[in-house]
Amino acid sequence: MARSRARRVRPPVTVTLDRLEAKHCSGFAEDGRRFKVRGVGVGDVVVARPGKKGTARLSEVVTPAADSVAPECPLFGICGGCQLQTMALHRQREEKAGLVRRLVGIDDDDGSRVLTDVVCHPTRGAPDGYAYRNKVELSWSTSLYVPEGVDRTDVQTTGSFLGFHPPGWWSKVVPVSRCALASDAMNAVVEAVSALQLAPAWDSRAHTGAWRHLVLRDTGTPENPRVWVTFVTTSTVDTADLQQAADAVAALPFVEGVLHVVNDGVAEVARGELRAVLHGTSDLQVTLGAAAFTLPHDAFFQVNSQGAEVLVETIADALGLTDGVREPLVDLYCGVGAIGLALSDRVGRLVGIEVHEGAVVSARENARALGIEAEFHAGPVEHVLPGLALGDHTRLVVDPPRAGLHPKAAAFLADHKADVLVYVACGPKSLGRDREVLEAGGWRLTDLWTVDLFPQTHHLEAVARFVRSPSADST
Repeated sequence: MARSRARRVRPPVTVTLDRLEAKHCSGFAEDGRRFKVRGVGVGDVVVARPGKKGTARLSEVVTPAADSVAPECPLFGICGGCQLQTMALHRQREEKAGLVRRLVGIDDDDGSRVLTDVVCHPTRGAPDGYAYRNKVELSWSTSLYVPEGVDRTDVQTTGSFLGFHPPGWWSKVVPVSRCALASDAMNAVVEAVSALQLAPAWDSRAHTGAWRHLVLRDTGTPENPRVWVTFVTTSTVDTADLQQAADAVAALPFVEGVLHVVNDGVAEVARGELRAVLHGTSDLQVTLGAAAFTLPHDAFFQVNSQGAEVLVETIADALGLTDGVREPLVDLYCGVGAIGLALSDRVGRLVGIEVHEGAVVSARENARALGIEAEFHAGPVEHVLPGLALGDHTRLVVDPPRAGLHPKAAAFLADHKADVLVYVACGPKSLGRDREVLEAGGWRLTDLWTVDLFPQTHHLEAVARFVRSPSADST
């Protein structure tokens, strides 16, 4: 009878963290190997246990970075939402700028400059690093997450729990009473719903239960919050329990709408079919730049309202929009048209393309309500764009998903003789790949901005300005 191979336990290593990565911070061990470690900050010296693919699991922080700060959330390191709360905000933004430069290909992996003629601007962002999110999604689960080293003897680990998933677990949650990234108003809703002890929770392994997700959106201000509450359940939910929960949160003075969405699928997603508006309205009211929008309850919008304003102004700078110059603007992957409509007072003809038809309907309705002459087309960018008569003196904004431009769209844009192309990237690595395609067609990257929309996390936005090379224009 064959014996099972014993699991090899790798000895711990001491790692000095020296840079931010896409999902971790990383640094070198004594033997020269680079490891990625979660939940630490650049400058920390840590002991960690090596895992797979160059990762290591934190055991102990031996020496914190000189500018290390105390995390705001007592669940930091247990909840899976934040990774950088021990890093000062200015340090986070410096490291994010360095990460973007490496991923786009401006800096080499060792930090040396490769593209010396690109202007890299300091990271921009809203002043607050906490309480900035206008949307949070919490999950119900039948399983409570208990960290390693905690005595489980008197801990009830099964039942109905509302919170956030810990790193690496979709079947368990960390119960929370408040989130340091959410507004006070949204946290008040979390406390009210948690007090109701709603059950049965969704079991993501057995695919049973009723209560799945709590989605909160706050489109107001700290002084005047406006919150929409969505209960995502299966169709088996007890209607009396649902109405009781809806009445409880509707009693809060800042709640504008309470919605019921049904998801009977097995995927762990906080969306589904809107079954009922239990209180108020389902339409969100948001403002960005020059435009006030009415959006469906599940429409995409940047989760950092102040940060979105910074992003729009950065895009305006990259486009070179000045008073009196109202050239056409083409907004690709435009979603609900937020960028184009927010800049509508500074551009001429506005054209948008978006694959999701519902988002295009919202864009058209908002343009009409704002009195803005705009045309929005529904369909894949790579199919719609070649059929439009855009003209040469055009400014382009592309804001693709994390995977970047479709190869056919990238090839078309590489040959298009527009004046300026601004690439907005939530996936800087994809921007680096698409940069090479654009440059092969005669574009030149001149400026790069990093915009920090997601403090305390690794996520970021990059804004890149491309112009036509003189040699390309003469051909």
